[in-house]
Amino acid sequence: MPPIDLGTGLCQGLLWPEKSRHAPIPGVDTARLWDAVFLALQPPPVVTQQISKLAWHLHDKHRLQGMPLRTRCFHISLLGIGRRGQLSSETIVAVSAAAASLSISPFCVCFDRAISFRGRANRPLVLVGDDGVDGIRVLRRELMTALHEIGFSTRGSLEFTPHITLLYDEQEVREQAVEEIGWTVRELVMLHSLHGRSQHVALARWALRG
Repeated sequence: MPPIDLGTGLCQGLLWPEKSRHAPIPGVDTARLWDAVFLALQPPPVVTQQISKLAWHLHDKHRLQGMPLRTRCFHISLLGIGRRGQLSSETIVAVSAAAASLSISPFCVCFDRAISFRGRANRPLVLVGDDGVDGIRVLRRELMTALHEIGFSTRGSLEFTPHITLLYDEQEVREQAVEEIGWTVRELVMLHSLHGRSQHVALARWALRG
């Protein structure tokens, strides 16, 4: 079949097209129509506590108004899939098969800088890294290749900055070094973000195996 083209605009620039949404998943609450579904990495609980502590430190240091995210919401977005109430079960199955097919060993990640992203009034304050996030880029490229091989186009989604959002605030925080935060990534997860409720529900998980 011809590639299904993926546009931009959701979770690091990947959004499934309308034609992949014609058959909603049975039983999905239509009130949750705009909930996002995406592939991501989640820090382990001990690391989310470190991230939260750093977020509050930066919040107080720069006298920001935006509150840090809850620890359960810290994650690294990889690829957006679509809106929960509009996704077909076939799309979920196809993406799950691609994720399960990856052959990547667990790898270490490290974030050592904080910066405000521009482009919107309520700027995200995020953690970023240099060589310490290369493994995330490799994982994402492998995932995009797997999706392409089963008929999905990932055109327009090559630009990618691995990051962890700490909070949102109108004030811009200039790039600065922070205490390193790292862990070993051992799994990929499909998350359902409950819009307006600061909650992510894991729909599926895949252990990394090289």
